[in-house]
Amino acid sequence: MSLIGEAKAALRGMGIFPRKKMGQNFMVDRDTFCFIADALEVKKGEVVLEIGPGLGFLTRELTARQAKVIAVEKDARMAVSVDSRLCGNDKVKMIQKDILAVDLEKDLGIAQPIKIAGNIPYNITSPILEWLIEQRKHVSQTVLTVQWEVAQRLSAQPGTKIWGAISIFTQVYAEIEILRKVGKAYFFPSPKVDSAVIRLRFSPRPRFEIGDQQNFFKIVRRAFQKRRKTVLNALEDAAVPGFEKEALKKALLRADIDPGRRPETLTIPEWARLCYIK
Repeated sequence: MSLIGEAKAALRGMGIFPRKKMGQNFMVDRDTFCFIADALEVKKGEVVLEIGPGLGFLTRELTARQAKVIAVEKDARMAVSVDSRLCGNDKVKMIQKDILAVDLEKDLGIAQPIKIAGNIPYNITSPILEWLIEQRKHVSQTVLTVQWEVAQRLSAQPGTKIWGAISIFTQVYAEIEILRKVGKAYFFPSPKVDSAVIRLRFSPRPRFEIGDQQNFFKIVRRAFQKRRKTVLNALEDAAVPGFEKEALKKALLRADIDPGRRPETLTIPEWARLCYIK
């Protein structure tokens, strides 16, 4: 049976139709699943956390490569279905929980960095990327399927229209590769956009010296909320000490940044030089 036939049969058996609000577009291309599993570079007995196993197609490919899979699925019906169709595979541990509520060390007892894979719902891509950043000391690398536009934004470079806060936050902690474009026809139901398989190799320490992380993220987010303005006008706030126009202008000049530049032109090291602004 083809994967699309198996997917339809499994969904009929559960008496459900994919939920748009949960971003449930199921990949049904066996070659892409094999590609993802190979790209993760799994060694025998290695632990892999799978985000949202869905119908378990990638789970099967991972266990076929002798990985030990921790599958975290938010939808209870999907979790039960995958468990039953994998016939109690002892290489799979199913956890019915929202991945965003999981602490890898506290909840799963993970001490050493593991690998992570998943077909990420479009509507929660940014929260999952932020979760990965927070959990980075327990993650060596991850291979994800994301919306094509998101993949381009993550790997963007300064000076481009798609360079933004999510590009900066991710690149501070991970090397990013776009491995393969995945057409919308490879999903059921077919989404309106294409996807991409990406690989992120995480570093437990920032790849750039950014100073105080919380302050760095706050400044970057603030600037890109008004990305069409100059960096001076985007950051200015007379009610916040240090962000008054004149004080901010002096701070930008001390950091060797022209106040008239726009946020998308600044590199990560340049953003880092602004971290002392409180």
